[in-house]
Amino acid sequence: MSSDSSLPSGSINRSDRLHRRTVLRQIGLKGLAASMALPMLDVMTPLRAAEATQKPVRLAWIFFPNGTNAERWEPKGSGSQWELSPTLEPLADCRNDFNVMKGLAQVNAQSLGDGPGDHARSAAAYLTGAHPFKTAGSKIRVGRSADQIAADTYGRQTRLASIELGTEEGRDAGSCDSGYACAYSNNISWRSESLPTGKEIQPKRAFDRLFGVAGGDDAKEQGLKSSILDFVADQRKHLANQVGSEDSRKLDEYFTSVRELEQRISRFATPIALPEGTLAPSEKPSDATEHIRLMYDLMVLAFRTDTTRIASFMLANEGSNRAFPMIEVKDGHHQLSHHENKQDNIEKIAKIDRYYCEQFAYFLKKMRETPDGEGNLLDHSLIVYGGAINDGNRHDHHDLPILLAGRGGKQLATGRILEYPKNTPLNNLFRAMLDNVGADRGDFGDSTGILSVG
Repeated sequence: MSSDSSLPSGSINRSDRLHRRTVLRQIGLKGLAASMALPMLDVMTPLRAAEATQKPVRLAWIFFPNGTNAERWEPKGSGSQWELSPTLEPLADCRNDFNVMKGLAQVNAQSLGDGPGDHARSAAAYLTGAHPFKTAGSKIRVGRSADQIAADTYGRQTRLASIELGTEEGRDAGSCDSGYACAYSNNISWRSESLPTGKEIQPKRAFDRLFGVAGGDDAKEQGLKSSILDFVADQRKHLANQVGSEDSRKLDEYFTSVRELEQRISRFATPIALPEGTLAPSEKPSDATEHIRLMYDLMVLAFRTDTTRIASFMLANEGSNRAFPMIEVKDGHHQLSHHENKQDNIEKIAKIDRYYCEQFAYFLKKMRETPDGEGNLLDHSLIVYGGAINDGNRHDHHDLPILLAGRGGKQLATGRILEYPKNTPLNNLFRAMLDNVGADRGDFGDSTGILSVG
């Protein structure tokens, strides 16, 4: 069976196994097509034991803007003997699922003679390890990002080479930070030195990318009017009748989670009658927490179905001035990050940092609760959470706030503080991630080697 197979028409038995990338696929009216990836089932397990134990490793990079309140972020202790800091307390239930990385730096986010513009350089250098060319015009140039380097080879084994997500819109043209083009502040993924990959901020569009809406002149406008589960109902029923009881249970759980995610997304995609001449609202949720969690859920779904193994997620654009009324912070994030050592502003920044950690904890728990072979998705992932600014008031780019979650195919011990010499390149960590999946090219940004994280 080919690696992009749809559900076969014949019966399935234990010796006639499905390929792990089997999908449910249906062509509807007007050429509208939908395809739905499936989770790993027992009937997909390779017959050879060696193959059965090899689970793909998922790579993800999650970025938050404007630095942190460093005193509240940094935990005390070393090795496996350490205490969660006030900012990291929401991650208490996941303490043994990640490592705290100390001493890492992104030197190419520094000025290096270019003057102000630390926010633009922070986002631009975060995944590229390169210093952006200072321009507010069209001649932008930075470097290829780690996720896209992985997508070149490792990403070719899945339906989507990579997926890029965010929560805030942002233009690429014009100046957003002290003479740096907006493209630098609004993107962390770069397909080429001069072309940002672009991120999807609409949950519905991200969902459609995962499940595939294509074909027909009316596809873009019409989309799928009903649930994708209804669209592929016949093939779903056929599959359910052919698998064993354990696979049937897995399918029920999976389809239930997809239905629930669809229902949550649909609340923000329902058209609203507006006065003539009024611009229609975007489909993204106005509730920031729901928006972030929907995107995290989509990442879990993408990894669970092996639709992609590579993801990046900007929790907000660099320099974002979003307010957080849900945690009683009504001032803008960027404004507060320049706290000038005023205690009230520092307290508010600490609340924002903690809020983002709460959402990351939600994601890690979802990954840990999702079975994957003999383990779970977190066992077979490497997930970086952080940014390229340490203290938002100082705009420094060393001792970065970086967490590394997941066990990289059960190869990595977690629950530790890993300390490295000051100004160890962050890019060494990215090379370690690329090396784990066989995508390291031998150099990256200012990397001096592959970071030891075992």
